[in-house]
Amino acid sequence: MVSPLQRRQQRIALMQQHQVSANTDDGETLGVTPVSTQPSNQWDIVRASLKKDSAALKSFKQITDKIDYKKRHLEQYKPYFESNTLPVDIAAIFMIWLFDCKEIQQAMLLADYCLKYGAPMPEGFKSDIPTFVADEVLNWAESAFKQGHSTAPYFDQVLARFTIDWKLFDQIEAKYYKLCGFMALGKHGTDIKYIPEPAPLYAAKTWFEKAQTKYSKIGVNTRINDINKRLVKLDLPLIAEE
Repeated sequence: MVSPLQRRQQRIALMQQHQVSANTDDGETLGVTPVSTQPSNQWDIVRASLKKDSAALKSFKQITDKIDYKKRHLEQYKPYFESNTLPVDIAAIFMIWLFDCKEIQQAMLLADYCLKYGAPMPEGFKSDIPTFVADEVLNWAESAFKQGHSTAPYFDQVLARFTIDWKLFDQIEAKYYKLCGFMALGKHGTDIKYIPEPAPLYAAKTWFEKAQTKYSKIGVNTRINDINKRLVKLDLPLIAEE
C-alpha cells in the first residue's frame, strides 16, 4: 500500500519532471535537470513535502486548525523520526510539530537529537533549541500538574540541565522553580493554610525564594508570606532547622 508521504513524493517528482520539461522547451540542454529542482536524496523529498505543509499551514487562521493539520500529517513522517541519518534541519521541524501536538515523549527524543548534533531552529524562530524546549516542557508540565498528572521525567530532565549546561533567561529558570514550589505543596489548588506538616511548607518556600532570587518579578511574594503565616500558626520557625 502506498503511504500518504509516498503519494506526495510522487506528486512532487511529477511536478519536477514537468518543470524540467518546461525548461527543456525553453532551450535548456535535453536531459539535464537544474540543481534547484532535482532532489539529491530522500531528504530533499521530505524537505519539499514539509515546504508544502508550511504553505498549507499559513492558510489557517485558527491555531486549533493548524494543530489538527499537523496531527493528521505527522503520521506520514513517523518512519523518519528514528533514522540515524535524519538531517538536523528536518529533525528540528519534526520536534516542533511534536511539541505542538503534545506528543512529549517523541518530542523529547528528537530534542535530544537536535541538541546532540547542534540543530538550528527553523527560519522565523527567535529562540534557540534549549530555550524552545524549556518553554515547551514548562507549558506541558504546568498543564499536566493542573490535571493531576505526573510531570516526570521530562520536567526533571530540563530542570537538571540548568545546573549542567543550559544558560537560559532568568525568567524561564524562575518559572521552573516557581512550579517546583507549587508541586512541593501538593496537588494543584492546595490551600497553604490547611497544610498540617512542615516539610512541604519548607520545601515550597525554598523553591519560591529561589525563583524570587533568580527573577524578582516572578510573583511569589504572596505564597512566601502565606507559608510564613502558616509556619507561625503551627508554632514553627520560619527557617527549617537542620
